[in-house]
Amino acid sequence: MNFIRAFLRISFFAIGSIFYISRYLVKAAFVGNDLDRALRIRRQWFWLINKSLGIALEIYGALPTEPGLLVCNHRSYFDPIVVMQFLLALPVGKAEIETWPIIGYGAKVSGSIFVDRNTKEGREKARKDIIQTLQNGYFVINYPEGTTHINAQTIDFKPALFKDAAQEGFTIYPVVQEYQKDEDAWIGDDTFLRHFFECFGKKKTLMRLSYGPPLKSNSGEELMELSKQWIDKELLRIRKDWHHSYSPNQ
Repeated sequence: MNFIRAFLRISFFAIGSIFYISRYLVKAAFVGNDLDRALRIRRQWFWLINKSLGIALEIYGALPTEPGLLVCNHRSYFDPIVVMQFLLALPVGKAEIETWPIIGYGAKVSGSIFVDRNTKEGREKARKDIIQTLQNGYFVINYPEGTTHINAQTIDFKPALFKDAAQEGFTIYPVVQEYQKDEDAWIGDDTFLRHFFECFGKKKTLMRLSYGPPLKSNSGEELMELSKQWIDKELLRIRKDWHHSYSPNQ
C-alpha cells in the first residue's frame, strides 16, 4: 500500500508541477514575466503539495510579515516547500538543482537563487542576487549549514550572509523545521526517488515549523550567534515535545 500511495503522490507532484509551470508560462508569453505572480502561483501549488503528500504540520511562533532573510536548519529537499506555502519567498539552493527534471525548471521560472559553490564568482553572484532580492521587498530562504544532516543541533554556519545582513540592515528570522522521524530527513548519498517513496509512502508525515523572533544588529557575528542559539534551543524543545497522542500510520 505504501508503494502505491507514494507512486500516486509522485505522479500528482509531477503532473501538477507541469500544469502550474505551464499556467505561468502561457500568460507570461503574452504579458511578460512577473515575479509576484510566479510566487503567488507557486505558493498555491506548494499548499496543495503539502496536503497531497500527507504532511501533518504543527506551526509555532508568528509568521513574519516584514521581508527579511529566513535562516533555517536543513533536513531535506522538501524544507523550502513547507515554508513557501505561506510566504512569497525565494529559496537559495545549490546550482545542481537547476538540472533536476521538472523541479529544477520549476524553481528557475518561479523564482530561486542558485549558488555555484565551486567558484568564488558563483558565490559572489549569489550574494549580490540575495541582497537585491531583499532590497526589492521579498523574503529569502537560506540554509547557512550548507548541507542536510540529522544531528540534534545545527552544524557550523557559513558567515557571509550574516555579514551582509548586518551591513545592509536586513532583518533575520531564525526558523526551525523538524521531522518526527530521523529517517524522513534526506542526507548523504540517498537518492531522491528512494527517499520520496520511503518518506511519502506513509499516510502521514509529521513535521514541525517554528518561527523565531526578528533579529537585527550591525554585527554579522552577533546575528549568526543569536540565530544559531535560537535554532539549537528550539530544535531540542521540538524533538522532545512531540504529541504522544499522534502516531502516523505506517
